[in-house]
Amino acid sequence: MAVLRTALHGRLLQALPFSFGSLRLASSFKAADLVIERNAACKQKPDPSTLVFGKQFSDHMLTINWSEKDGWQAPQIKPFQNLSLHPASSALHYSIELFEGMKAFRGVDNHVRLFRPMLNMERMHRSAERSCLPVIPLSSNYGPTIAVQSEAVKRGCQQVLWLYGEQEEITEVGTMNLFIYWTNENGEKELFTPPLDGIILPGVTRQSLLDLSRSWGEFKVTERTMGMPELLGALDSGRVLEVFGAGTACVVCPVGSLLYRGTTYQVPTIQNGLAKRFHKELTDIQYGRKSSEWAPVVV
Repeated sequence: MAVLRTALHGRLLQALPFSFGSLRLASSFKAADLVIERNAACKQKPDPSTLVFGKQFSDHMLTINWSEKDGWQAPQIKPFQNLSLHPASSALHYSIELFEGMKAFRGVDNHVRLFRPMLNMERMHRSAERSCLPVIPLSSNYGPTIAVQSEAVKRGCQQVLWLYGEQEEITEVGTMNLFIYWTNENGEKELFTPPLDGIILPGVTRQSLLDLSRSWGEFKVTERTMGMPELLGALDSGRVLEVFGAGTACVVCPVGSLLYRGTTYQVPTIQNGLAKRFHKELTDIQYGRKSSEWAPVVV
């Protein structure tokens, strides 16, 4: 499988294929068996205004051991520490591991909410099955992209738009799902995103934007394949209204231009457009400004 990527503000690049194995099931564990070891030297809490994504860590971590003989062991919350891995660990040799991103938000009412946790759990379950892991935590979904992203940065690109196959079908932008809001050839306002066909990450934010759009009923919502020629034609004819990525880390991120095969295509950015509306709607739910079953209170 050959996968092509084009940088947003970037170029045509090439990445490596990967595949997964068969299924494996395992026993579960219970929250009632949780063992807690408190950290005796907790760090001073940083100023929230200085926080940088992915740089600050909790004083504690949750670990749950698993073995083929005994299945899952009792879960443990213990002081944050480095992991100890055997040199023959399959995670090091074959990248058989799994990564899942889920956020918790402290709301305006000081309660803590998880955002759509069951969607995260379902995705983690599917990833574990496909990776031959006991069902429950694949960094390999991002690992093969790092070299390509580094090359894009060297060329002044901010992100990479991944294309697939001879038709250069649009897939994802960096580690985000891609959305295009445009006027289609029938003159209809339409929100487009690629379908979940095994290539596209089943993003929680992606699903949330689709659910919101369909609940509003204001424009057509379509999940289908689209090649670069179709997108470029729409850009040339002025039918593209907005392009944005969506993911757990960034929520919604607008795209301002696309550089493809040496030609720069300007993408409209609307001050109060759909991307901003999506961002506000989701963050209002995440921070408790708007009540929703998507964000259950946990504390």
